[in-house]
Amino acid sequence: MTFDWHWLYFVFGVLFILIEIFTLTFYFLPIGIAAIVTGIFALFIQNVYIHVAIFTIAGIILLFLISKWKKSRFLKPVGSQFVAGLVGQQGVIIEGFMSSQSPGKVKIFSDIWEIHWDPHQENKIMNLKVGDLVKVITVEGNKVTVDKVKT
Repeated sequence: MTFDWHWLYFVFGVLFILIEIFTLTFYFLPIGIAAIVTGIFALFIQNVYIHVAIFTIAGIILLFLISKWKKSRFLKPVGSQFVAGLVGQQGVIIEGFMSSQSPGKVKIFSDIWEIHWDPHQENKIMNLKVGDLVKVITVEGNKVTVDKVKT
């Protein structure tokens, strides 16, 4: 009586995939897939040394591909979640210049920010009208320095 290796590989493959479902680490998935691939080859090839070679090669290749996919998929930079992430973003002027005490407001995403008053940039700030598209240059405290976007 010969031992049917392919069943062993299929069972271990399914077990590793089930473990992966509960751990979500992406380390057991390539081992499980490699075991199932080895089980498919074991249906036709009876040499255990070839099984080991197939399992090793498939495991290494799948581990490399899945880890590369995982990094590109789940570790994407989402940008800064702090106020420094506002630099370079665009917004719309919702309140124009009134005075140096109230230089105006800009809506960036869903937040409303006051425009930073800079006496050296007075002409630029005074020329901003409601509805103008602006780009954030710097963030200073709870105020932003903006520049009109050329359209």
